[in-house]
Amino acid sequence: MLRRRLPVWWFIILTIVSLGLIFYFSASRRPLYRELLLARAQASNLVSFFNDFGNSLAVLAHSTNIKSRNASTAIEMKTFVEQWRESGLIGGVVLTDRRGVVQFNANVLGIPDVGESLADRDYFVWAKNQTQAERYFVSRPVVSRLGASKGEAIVVVASPVFQNGTFSGVLAASVILEPLTKRYLELMKISSLTEVYLIDQEGNLWYSRDAAKTMGASIFESFPKYPLQTVLNAKKEGKFVTAYWDTGIGPAVRFAAYVPIQLNGQNWLLIVVSPLRDVFSF
Repeated sequence: MLRRRLPVWWFIILTIVSLGLIFYFSASRRPLYRELLLARAQASNLVSFFNDFGNSLAVLAHSTNIKSRNASTAIEMKTFVEQWRESGLIGGVVLTDRRGVVQFNANVLGIPDVGESLADRDYFVWAKNQTQAERYFVSRPVVSRLGASKGEAIVVVASPVFQNGTFSGVLAASVILEPLTKRYLELMKISSLTEVYLIDQEGNLWYSRDAAKTMGASIFESFPKYPLQTVLNAKKEGKFVTAYWDTGIGPAVRFAAYVPIQLNGQNWLLIVVSPLRDVFSF
């Protein structure tokens, strides 16, 4: 029985398709991996900032002038604020007593604001259970209650203060999230359509393109079609693809890279999303 031979042109088509698929998947790895590298670099920048800032605050909390709680205390706190003023990243620094009531406050507005109780804040609860001052804690994002950052989304970096071996309060500085994320995240984009999201461990959105509207909102309410439940508590970086409707071209695809950010006290998630066509053209 004779076997039927396929036409030569059929083998040519198969060869072209096979080579095309091989080229596509081999070529796609580089641009897709490139966005993951960018997300990783952005996350690393945030971690480095908090390490540097937290360590400098811990040193200040351990100083004699902070422990003394006199005129020198206010001067040293103001000096700390002035050192960071030009960065535009901090609102101020406060010193509480052992009950959590603010006794000293130095901020970029130069307006004292004392008497507020911060005893319910997570960083105060953490601090009063510590045994040494050479440590710092990064709080969950909140809306500031006082000072120059009042009404803005902030992260508080705090360090316990001890006097004669006894806990005597907390030194806490507010870091304003919007300028911080813009400085470290917005500069590293594949295109103008790239979107950057900073999410806390509970799924609350603290930075996006429309930060003023979405601040503190649940990521699941804002972006219900994103497969975020599987990546929210991710311990390792990764990527996923999601479809969306582009008013100019119709159905389109976005490529997302995500990187966990582990800080002293918080686990955040950074997600960078770009149209797939921009990823390949980058």
